[in-house]
Amino acid sequence: MPKNAIRIATALTLVAVMGVVAISLLLTGASDATASNADVAAARAITIPAQYTEQCSNGVAVPDGASYAGLVADCAALLASRDTLKGTTGSLNWSADRAISGWNGVKISSGRVSRLMLQRYRLNGEIPSELGNLSNLRELVLSYNQLTGAIPTKLGDLSNLTELYLGSNQLTGEIPSQLSNLANLTELSLVYNDLTGTIPAELGNLSKLTGLYLYGNQLAGEIPSQLGNLSNLTTLTIVYNDLTGEIPAELGNLTNLTRIYLYANQLTGEIPAELGNLSNLKELGLSHNQLTGAIPPQLGNLSNLRELDLYSNQLTGAIPPQLGNLSNLRELHLGSNQLTGAIPPQLGNLSNLRELTLHYNQFTGCIPQSLRAPLSEREIRRVGLPMCAATTAATPTPTPTSTPRPTETPTPTATAAPATPVATPTPTATSAPSATATPTLTATSAPVTIETPMPTATSAPRPPATPVATLTPTATSAPRPPAPPPAPPVATPTPTPAATSAASGNVMSRLDALGRQVADNSDLSRQVSEISDLVSAMADRIATMAARIAELEAGGGQGAATATPTPTATPAIVIEATSTPTATPTITPEPTATPTTTPEATSTPTATPSPTPTGVVAIERTPTACVQSLGNNFTGSWNSNTWAPGCLSANPPGADDYYARFYTFTLDAAAEVTITLSCNDAAPYLYLLNGAGKGGSINQEKGAATASSAAITATLQPGDYTIEATTYYSETFGDFTLELEIAQ
Repeated sequence: MPKNAIRIATALTLVAVMGVVAISLLLTGASDATASNADVAAARAITIPAQYTEQCSNGVAVPDGASYAGLVADCAALLASRDTLKGTTGSLNWSADRAISGWNGVKISSGRVSRLMLQRYRLNGEIPSELGNLSNLRELVLSYNQLTGAIPTKLGDLSNLTELYLGSNQLTGEIPSQLSNLANLTELSLVYNDLTGTIPAELGNLSKLTGLYLYGNQLAGEIPSQLGNLSNLTTLTIVYNDLTGEIPAELGNLTNLTRIYLYANQLTGEIPAELGNLSNLKELGLSHNQLTGAIPPQLGNLSNLRELDLYSNQLTGAIPPQLGNLSNLRELHLGSNQLTGAIPPQLGNLSNLRELTLHYNQFTGCIPQSLRAPLSEREIRRVGLPMCAATTAATPTPTPTSTPRPTETPTPTATAAPATPVATPTPTATSAPSATATPTLTATSAPVTIETPMPTATSAPRPPATPVATLTPTATSAPRPPAPPPAPPVATPTPTPAATSAASGNVMSRLDALGRQVADNSDLSRQVSEISDLVSAMADRIATMAARIAELEAGGGQGAATATPTPTATPAIVIEATSTPTATPTITPEPTATPTTTPEATSTPTATPSPTPTGVVAIERTPTACVQSLGNNFTGSWNSNTWAPGCLSANPPGADDYYARFYTFTLDAAAEVTITLSCNDAAPYLYLLNGAGKGGSINQEKGAATASSAAITATLQPGDYTIEATTYYSETFGDFTLELEIAQ
């Protein structure tokens, strides 16, 4: 029969041949020019040996099998899949002598298998095609395993499937177009695999799809314009691939989209103006591509946008002043392009802006004063332009005969430079703090936690993993500047409070000297910049000291907490930001009390009251605690914690800041320990340190730039250990989940 004369009928017939039960599709000879060998092969039934059906009908696996024939068929399909899924490292308790309702990952609803949840079962081997016979399956989750091979085309037969998660495996081959048959699918995640080929245009038929996640593969070719048919899509993420061509203008039809992430590809052409139609869009990430042309002014219509990342492209022209209409914008990254012209002052209208990168462009003029707050000192230096002069206030200047009212205190305003430099900023003796005072720093440029759904493409990866092939160490792919700038002490071992006190005194001495120099030096801008750098360094040291105090209170220090004196000589510093670089910051001594209001966050969790393992234990999320103690022989998992600037890695690979959390635990006897760190929005990195504290030597480490989980399994001797949970990318915000299993 010619290939183009084969048609697949829709009738299913149960056939028993030589003791083998098979589900077969009837093939007829009616002509259909659109059929192909691939279509026929995909539609052929999977043969299930009769022995599995007999085992599932024994009254144990499926009680009352006569009344639940569909469940018997599901049971047989799972038994036929078991050995393939089990592989050599995983294990499943699927057995005919156990009720199917108690099988690992199997969920029953209305007498059929409805959910198969097998994430993190350490399974390898290929995905069994027999799973395609689970006709009532609604959720299939095989993430975080070591599955290999191609995605079976048979999965396209799961017509009731709503969620398909195959991420974080080692799958190869192309995305099968048969997945477009999953008419009820709402979530499709194939992230962090080794998939190749192009994105099937047929995926545009998945009319109910809300989330499409394909990042971390080797997909090539263009983004199909048919994806513009996905009217219910809210999230499109295809970063870290090898995509080429232009961004389809049809994506502007997806008015329900809230997130588009296409960075770290090789996309070319102009940014479609149609993206300005996406009124619900919150995050648009197009960095590290080869996009050209001007930034469309229509992007100024995205009133809900919180992040606009166009970093490291080949964009030209001026920054559209319409971007000043984005009142909800928190991050704007335009660095490493070929932009020209003046920086529009309208960007100063972005009252919620916290991060702004403009460096490595060809701007002219000066930096508007209104942008002083979201720009770090380091970023200002990298832009290479001076700050614009302060604008004279619009109010009339008082005549010489006018005098201030009795209740007024005449002070220089931010729009006028003082005639005489401010006096040396030396704290007075009357403001010396008490013996329990701790220096604190209040600054208007403190970073805020940003929701980052993906690892920032502009961050520098930590070794030993290989950098993404699409990122080259040229000026066009330079990483974003950190905010605040990194300080040299970050990479050194955590200093004791006494050392921090001495360092703070050093800073105060230098501030005093600089204050005296300001009076005689006409280069006030340079002096103010240097003062700001010193204050940033002091802020980092104070944060480190606070983390050390928390560590000591938690019992994680190398010595007794009571043996370390609290610094007594350095007053708190409050920096009042000014709008002109020629104004000297006002330094006001303000003693503050020792932070004693967070003992609950740093004390030993109540979930581990005894040295006996208690199973899965939930520990309250404490985002402000840098170091937490898990006690003796702890085993279990806890709710997601979060990465934020308040706690830094003790083992950073470079000068940048890597946010981290630390968990100490004690083993009373030798045990096998398994630690798993996972995060959907970043690439986690895991350290196991010897000793109770941040300064211990590294026992083991694990992580990769293209993974969403990291795991360490080790046999440890009795003693103290510390887990450092950090990320592969510097300055990455986000939530994570940590699990610790101890088998003695």
